Amino acid sequence: MVDISLPDTNYSLLIENLVAGYERRVLLRNLFLKVPTSSFVAIVGHNGCGKTTLFRALTKQLPYEGDIWLAGHTLRSIRRPAAEGLLAYLPQRTTVGFPIRVRELVVMGRYRQHGLFSTYSTVDYQMADAALTRVGAAHLAEQDFTLLSGGEQQLVWLAQLSLQDAPLYLLDEPTQQLDVYYRRRVFDLMQVWVVEHHKTVLCITHDLDNLLALSGYLLNLSHPQPHLEALTTDTVRAAKEFLEASPV
Repeated sequence: MVDISLPDTNYSLLIENLVAGYERRVLLRNLFLKVPTSSFVAIVGHNGCGKTTLFRALTKQLPYEGDIWLAGHTLRSIRRPAAEGLLAYLPQRTTVGFPIRVRELVVMGRYRQHGLFSTYSTVDYQMADAALTRVGAAHLAEQDFTLLSGGEQQLVWLAQLSLQDAPLYLLDEPTQQLDVYYRRRVFDLMQVWVVEHHKTVLCITHDLDNLLALSGYLLNLSHPQPHLEALTTDTVRAAKEFLEASPV
């Protein structure tokens, strides 16, 4: 398929008339969205409104109708968006079923450069150490990942994610089941990615209270006409009241 490029590079993600869902249930219908480059977007909504479905469409895990452009290129021309470096995705549930040192898990974020089970270089390990330092988890480098707390594990996943160095990051409930300290830490890290590293971050969350300190946008997929709103005290309060009401 011919790769159709868009002339406007001010948006890292454009969606037009997106329809996506499952065999007997459409969860996203006629969604239009323009996400500016280097921005943070908090995605909220009732359970079952299509938040994770949106991410599965963007990562091509799910068929969809409509048009999606990532970094100016149509998604239909891209076989594997993550493998080709256009996005990095942290699902809601990510587990490791075998003992592994934290440093070894983080360096796997360099898999696009070498292959997932390739031998990593000294430079790769230096980058892994630097990533752990940035998330405040350098002291965990030699520990067994499976023995860490939930908050510590999430910091390690974020360190690995940062090594993928994609323009667009997708995070599905990254603060779920974390205590107050780690929630704040995770949101702070996402802001650093946007402000200092010029990434675009889409984050599915139910943690509206922590959004008040952030700069970016809010997308309520439960709204009859979902659209980006600036993250302000008023918009967060309105979204919270909307979501605390009965699902529509």
